[in-house]
Amino acid sequence: MRLQHCLRRTLSLLLAPAWLVLASCGGGSGPAPGLEPAVPTTWMQVSPGPTKIDGATITPTCSKAPGTDADAGYRFFARRGAGKGLMVFFGGGGTCWNDESCALPRTRDMGEDVHALYFAEIYPKDDPANYQGLLSLSDPANPVRDWSMVYVPNCTGDMHGGANTAVYTDPATKQPFSIEHRGVDNVKVVMEWVKANFPDPGQLLVAGSSAGAYGAIVHYPRIRRAYPQASASLLADAPPMVMPAIFETTYKHNWNLQLDPEVYGSDAQATPTADLVKTLAAHFPGDRFSQYATATDMTLMDYYDAMANGLNGVVQGSACSAWMGGLRAGLAASQGAPNFRSYLAAGEWHTILGGTNRNSAGVPLFNREHSAAGVPFAGWVASQLSASGDGWTNAACTDCAAVPACPF
Repeated sequence: MRLQHCLRRTLSLLLAPAWLVLASCGGGSGPAPGLEPAVPTTWMQVSPGPTKIDGATITPTCSKAPGTDADAGYRFFARRGAGKGLMVFFGGGGTCWNDESCALPRTRDMGEDVHALYFAEIYPKDDPANYQGLLSLSDPANPVRDWSMVYVPNCTGDMHGGANTAVYTDPATKQPFSIEHRGVDNVKVVMEWVKANFPDPGQLLVAGSSAGAYGAIVHYPRIRRAYPQASASLLADAPPMVMPAIFETTYKHNWNLQLDPEVYGSDAQATPTADLVKTLAAHFPGDRFSQYATATDMTLMDYYDAMANGLNGVVQGSACSAWMGGLRAGLAASQGAPNFRSYLAAGEWHTILGGTNRNSAGVPLFNREHSAAGVPFAGWVASQLSASGDGWTNAACTDCAAVPACPF
């Protein structure tokens, strides 16, 4: 089965983060209590209850996919830093968009070797304390290590972008099932809590990896408007911005994708996915926007192939070249905005901001990446966040355009 061949390796990369559960605070019928104490802390877990927003009561939730604990609820993570900055980080964890993909959820009881396409509930190991890179609280190379941070998990199959209860049919059993694509509702509740607990940051970074990078892009306008006084940046790590045309309508409809009409217009869903970042950059010309990508990201190529040809479709041999061409065209288009920069690295690895891909000496990729013309990635991020922006340039690998040996 092609799913086993194409997705076995890449899904282990995308869906395997280890997490621990810390002491919970929150719950009840209103916004979760504040982050205590009001001094720098390590990561804490927050379990928000139903929250009234703009006259409506929103109950945060995960997907409620078959096999998940429908009563487990939603939770996120936060820490209070000593610095004046705030980072809102969106977690990855795959996505689903139709009958066959949404019938492959990852639940908390599954082993790591089970084929799955998306986190369907909060993993029992779901804690950013296990990550390095931009989420490390002690790494001197992390330019936001002393900032306050909020980590928003992904468990609704919609890359944080949906507002819909979708009904699908399991291809194996022919039974209908529903998915709560409620990523937008969850973020609304999270942001109510964030605004109450971090009211006045001097600097703002909205970031995310993989599906979380897409979520960071979708929610940037909401978060930015919450802190108009702050200097602000977006950092999208391996976002799935190259999508087949046949997929665009399907996923936007099934999720009821929520794009900001003030940024994208009254027919916001008509905006091609590849144009989301450059449109954001044009709307917020005083902010800084960046994207990290690897030239041959096998995880995103796998997903592109599944989106275009189905999970078990005929091997067509064109998905790799189509994705690579789309990536480079998209980066070039975004680079037309004066406040956008990209870092195109060599290799097949997927995501960098959480550290990832330790070498034999245990050094995370975040700390050793310099394949884009010798530019150290951690320093490149620090330049984006610096007052002057000196050193923040478009950086790209050389001799990295060859299509890899690829079965799809």
